Amino acid sequence: PHEVKAGGYDVVTSSPQVGSSLVMHEQKISVDLSKAMDNHTYRFDAVFGEQSTNQQIFETALRPMVEYLLANRGGHGTCFAYGQTGSGKTVTMGGLGGNGGGNAAGLYSHVADELFHGVTEAAKHGTQLGVRAGFFEIYRGKCFDLLNRKKPVQVMEDERGQQQIVGLEQVSLSSAEQLLDLIERSERTTRATAQNAHSSRSHAILQIAVVTPSPQPWQPEEMRCKLSLVDLAGSEWAAKAQSDDRNNRLDGAEINKSLLSLKECIRALGNNGSHVPFRGSKLTQVLKDSFVGAHSRTVMIANVSPCSACCEHSLNTLRYAERVKDWQQQEQRQEQRQE
Repeated sequence: PHEVKAGGYDVVTSSPQVGSSLVMHEQKISVDLSKAMDNHTYRFDAVFGEQSTNQQIFETALRPMVEYLLANRGGHGTCFAYGQTGSGKTVTMGGLGGNGGGNAAGLYSHVADELFHGVTEAAKHGTQLGVRAGFFEIYRGKCFDLLNRKKPVQVMEDERGQQQIVGLEQVSLSSAEQLLDLIERSERTTRATAQNAHSSRSHAILQIAVVTPSPQPWQPEEMRCKLSLVDLAGSEWAAKAQSDDRNNRLDGAEINKSLLSLKECIRALGNNGSHVPFRGSKLTQVLKDSFVGAHSRTVMIANVSPCSACCEHSLNTLRYAERVKDWQQQEQRQEQRQE
């Protein structure tokens, strides 16, 4: 790997499989110029080591959420992968395919299999359900339909305060394989950067809705639940991007702006603020339904690189994830009080 050739070394200690904590080793230089090491310990619901597979991530983090959504009418779940450029977010969500071994299938595939399993089980008990999917990207503050030749679409709020993607093509699905085929045929915006030859320069959002077919053609379908799988564009520091390309600089600025808006929304929710700035970016506007509502559930997957050259980035990602965890714990305590 190019990190090893550049003199990088491992600064993360965790269980090789699945654990609950990790230690980040940050190298420091003391006042007397001697080298020192700061050890930062982080605890999460689950920590997946280098030998973990996407199947394990799904079983631990996403299967309980999918089962909850299928069991509760009107539920809205969101899973988003966050981390620096090149840390493995797209591999986690989409998989390696082909000869990828345990990571050949990504979370898209595992979620689709579980959803259609739930639909099949419901049919055995006399409940007919349908599955609809839309796939779009947010690039430089605008939304584009990835299943319809990147046609521009609009994000608008309806009379119930829910976010609607106007103009987004919703495809009726009959199998998990059909969904994966649609994703493979889509073309997400990527660009070569100093850190990644195929860096995703947009936030990709896959929205899957489970609906109850209407008894009459003129009646609207009833949405049972909705699940959003978000592959965020990689965060990066302008000082380390080392790019003379104007487009790369503009992309990076817009990506960081939207991720900062997401962080501000999480901070406001964690502090029980009266105002949450969901309109700060298109990303937070789209994800508003994920953070509010009695039956909303959120899973954050923080991808970190173990390389010493990425230590500062990895620490920022872990702090971000820690804030999300704190907010979720506050939400759980409030729900327990209400019960």
